[in-house]
Amino acid sequence: MRAARRDLPALTRLWQACFGDTEAEVRAFWQALFDCTPVYLRRAPDGSPAAMLCALPAELVGDDGDAVPAAYLYAVCTAPALRGRGHCRLLLQEAEQDLKRQGIRAAVLVPAEESLFGFYTRFGYRTVFTCRTETVPAARGDCSITPLTPDGWQSLRELQLYDSHLSYPPELLRWQETISRSSGAGLYRIETGDAVCCAAAERDGETLLVRELLPDCPEAAAALADKLGCREASFRTAGGTQPFGMAKSLDGTPLPQRAYLGPAFE
Repeated sequence: MRAARRDLPALTRLWQACFGDTEAEVRAFWQALFDCTPVYLRRAPDGSPAAMLCALPAELVGDDGDAVPAAYLYAVCTAPALRGRGHCRLLLQEAEQDLKRQGIRAAVLVPAEESLFGFYTRFGYRTVFTCRTETVPAARGDCSITPLTPDGWQSLRELQLYDSHLSYPPELLRWQETISRSSGAGLYRIETGDAVCCAAAERDGETLLVRELLPDCPEAAAALADKLGCREASFRTAGGTQPFGMAKSLDGTPLPQRAYLGPAFE
């Protein structure tokens, strides 16, 4: 069933129990995205939420440039005391059927732990999104670094992506900017002698977490970390073999064998 606003306090408690985010962080998510994001829940016998998931709007773009409506299934979780009883499986089925009726043709999710890849495989999801993660020390470089608005960052990102990828609507990109800026970082254009990069970054203590760096350019990550006063940069980019996300066709639409997910949520 779909969640209503009156369910949000209980869903916030469930979210916190499963992921550890603060109440303020979860409430900010609801405030920014609840109106454009279907939220599904399955109730326990006592009426409390047993499982939940959010279906963030997105598009899955193929190698040929054609885009199909997709849903990024986010914050998929089951109450700790109710796990192992099929609540997540049934909720996924209900949500997928409802999304298909709305014309959504693909579902995408990012398992919180590597062990969950096998769990979701049982429900028809397969690994499509891979990545590579590296860490480099901060270093002053001959780079031009310019903060970008979500629209400017999206335009630069789309220029960098020629293969299959997930594309995000404005609401999600504004949320990514909010997350980035609240940590002391943001969305950037980085020009080196050889490349023009787009980066979405967040600070985590002395480490700069570059959630997306396109194209792959360690020099750009190192320079951004130096500019923001971080000791090192951990950056994620395309072209790796590390399993990262999964996808499922809801209507028989062929899915890419491999695609790029991007930074917006995980």
